[in-house]
Amino acid sequence: MTCFYVSRTKINIFSVMNSTNQTPSDESNFIQILVTAKAGLYFVNFIFITAMGILIIKTVRQNSNMKKEIRYILLCHHLLCSSLSCCFGTMLNAVQNAKVQTFWIWIIFGVQTAVGESVLITLALMALNTCFAVCQPLRYFALVHSFKNKVMVSIWVVTMLKALCLILVERTEKNPMDIYKAEASCPTILGGNFATISGIILISLLAATIIISYFFLCREGKIAGHFNSSNKKARKTIIIHALQMSFHILPPLIITAIGKEAKHTNIRFGAFVVFCFAQSFSPIVYGLRNKELKDKMCIRQDRCQYSNYSVNNNNIPPEVFITECSADRNAICQCTSEGPQRQ
Repeated sequence: MTCFYVSRTKINIFSVMNSTNQTPSDESNFIQILVTAKAGLYFVNFIFITAMGILIIKTVRQNSNMKKEIRYILLCHHLLCSSLSCCFGTMLNAVQNAKVQTFWIWIIFGVQTAVGESVLITLALMALNTCFAVCQPLRYFALVHSFKNKVMVSIWVVTMLKALCLILVERTEKNPMDIYKAEASCPTILGGNFATISGIILISLLAATIIISYFFLCREGKIAGHFNSSNKKARKTIIIHALQMSFHILPPLIITAIGKEAKHTNIRFGAFVVFCFAQSFSPIVYGLRNKELKDKMCIRQDRCQYSNYSVNNNNIPPEVFITECSADRNAICQCTSEGPQRQ
């Protein structure tokens, strides 16, 4: 769903540049530039999201209370899916750039599609979890905590089965060798009508879930008085989360809806860039802006610094200088690990 197709035989590079001339070498160069650019963006995203994800996941795992909260479990799951999506995206575009034509490209794309859908599903579950925790606090723990493990497993199973079914359905309609000949630059098969319609339906359902969740969340906050004129932080948080989720939902919806037409290459690539930036901001929006999580990360960092200091100094505490009151008023005692020393 988050992979972007480039057709070697159909793309018209100079239609983008408002020119009527076209050569095969120009087409090939333009395709290679797009594939290389996408691979680079995926790789940079993978490095950043993985680094931030490791830091956040370690912080959550080392805190017994945070490990039990659904919001942090979903956050860790969301960051893991984002990291894997960028990883498989990098692999897919690297294989395309190497012009390797093999059936395993379909497998990589299928896995990336499933993981990309998991990113959006966890995003919708995060919104739904927040809404349910605020609007139904008495039923929240009894209901949500009893289904959390089943939901996590179901996300992976359903998305993988969906991608596998789409590959099998479209392979029955097309000959794989014909796909290789028609689209040597990206021989993937999830571009038919069935895949497009199912993708649009899934994204629309997730978008509706997010919108409804935030509608009830805002209504409950307004009734409780959290969104008054003096509480700017709450309104700012809602706006930031709305923008972040919009940038996650709209680009895949646009890419899925417009299909693989060569005239929409610029639109697909622009939507891809927006989606990449949205993924890179997820650790910041949902992680570092969380006060509780940020405080735990700071405490953990302070403990690590103290531990490193103790190791480097052989567990010797810092020296303390104590002034003794004596008759001559000039005696100073220096307390160290070796005992007091008169000066």
